[in-house]
Amino acid sequence: MIRIYLDWNVVSNFKKPEFSEIRKFVAEHKDYLQFPYTPAHFKDLMKSHYPDNIFFNSDLESLEYLSEKHLIQWGKDSIEIFFAAPKVFFETEKNNEDVFSAMDFEKIVNDLDSFEFGGKFGTFMKSMLELQPLGFQVTDENREMLNKMCPNITNNSSMWDLMKDIMPFAKKLLQNRDYYKDFRKTINDNGFKLDKNSGNWEIKDVVKNIDDFLQEKKVNLTFCEYLDSCFKHKKEPVNRYEYYTTAYLILDMIGYKSDKLPKPSNNMQNIQTDGEHSFYSAYCDYFVVMDKKLRTKTQVLFNEFNIPTIVLSPEEFIDTLKPKIHIPDIHIHFLNEALSFLEKGEIVEKYDDDENSVETYAFKLPVFYFNFFNYAVSEYYPEQNGYALTFKKVFKNYSNFTFYTESERLIDRICLFFGNNNDAEFAEKKKEFVYGEKNVEFIWRFDIGLIKLEKDMDTKRPILTYCYVLPKDTK
Repeated sequence: MIRIYLDWNVVSNFKKPEFSEIRKFVAEHKDYLQFPYTPAHFKDLMKSHYPDNIFFNSDLESLEYLSEKHLIQWGKDSIEIFFAAPKVFFETEKNNEDVFSAMDFEKIVNDLDSFEFGGKFGTFMKSMLELQPLGFQVTDENREMLNKMCPNITNNSSMWDLMKDIMPFAKKLLQNRDYYKDFRKTINDNGFKLDKNSGNWEIKDVVKNIDDFLQEKKVNLTFCEYLDSCFKHKKEPVNRYEYYTTAYLILDMIGYKSDKLPKPSNNMQNIQTDGEHSFYSAYCDYFVVMDKKLRTKTQVLFNEFNIPTIVLSPEEFIDTLKPKIHIPDIHIHFLNEALSFLEKGEIVEKYDDDENSVETYAFKLPVFYFNFFNYAVSEYYPEQNGYALTFKKVFKNYSNFTFYTESERLIDRICLFFGNNNDAEFAEKKKEFVYGEKNVEFIWRFDIGLIKLEKDMDTKRPILTYCYVLPKDTK
């Protein structure tokens, strides 16, 4: 399946008349397309969760129709995939405790005291933190910024004082629109703001220009080095989610395509959620976005981090996706059609095995073959005048997984095309192929060779191979 990530604005507008052509296109090709949803979609959805909103349920239904239970979310240190309906996810998430109430340090102390540790462990931890100095001095240079972040901090404050002050700051920063805009303005007023024409920079030049800006400000760090410095005090290694979403936030903070937060309900969480949408889209083939600033910032980060996910506006969606969908041409031999895709594709690698005289070429395909495979490897064996043409799903973006449904629908499509899907053993073989650990093969024979659908035992992804031998006088 072709994996497409939709910005929340696309999902919430999906039911509107101006999206009728997209709705029609999706309905016609639903079996080939996959629209995963994430917790970021729910952060946007929950903003409209109040009794008088008649659109809440219709938005949830649009998400359910599009996603078909395909959920991806960041776990402790890696991506996790689930098969769960959005309505089920909503029921489990809607009553989650507010993160800030969960991080009330006085409450944490009382909770720890209530546990049977052989004493008041929370009070003991608090007293230890009260004995620890801040670790930095309040100076004329940092006083204005510190007063905004931690207004009660002085040179006589302890680490406990800092911890108590930092949570109200974080809460206001995330949830108070005017506070975030004022904090961002303070940073900019202190000279840490990009040129007002930065919005006109070419995508490929943005990070380089930011590097130059940082040098001018005597920071003496590149954008990525500055990003790394944000985590220098973190004990655990920084994970991909933290790194990417922080990079997105820094772009906003220093004035590159900054979100104006025009609605009273907007706040820093809008920017954080946009960063999450951008991050999760890196696990997909396409990212469809209405918000121009989100689209541009995503393109900047994709360019910097070498993520080949293609970013589109809704207006570009149909024209871009339509040529990528593979509908087998029944009027020509399947092998001739497959070879035509190699001719139109891009050679990405070439290997020569001089010892065995084997020629190997790797192609990026111009379509998603059987609406799944995006690369093909062609091997030529001169002694036999034989070829092995292998189709694979290769992820160059963040993804390294396939949903079970992707394998199931691929098997159905291929077996329907070549026959065998009514075989008495088909259902059992398909189940073992998708869910089991054994190496299961579907094999068909044709006039000059055979077709084999199998599972890569390392990646668990399906592989389709055409092996054929040509007459000696042809190549």
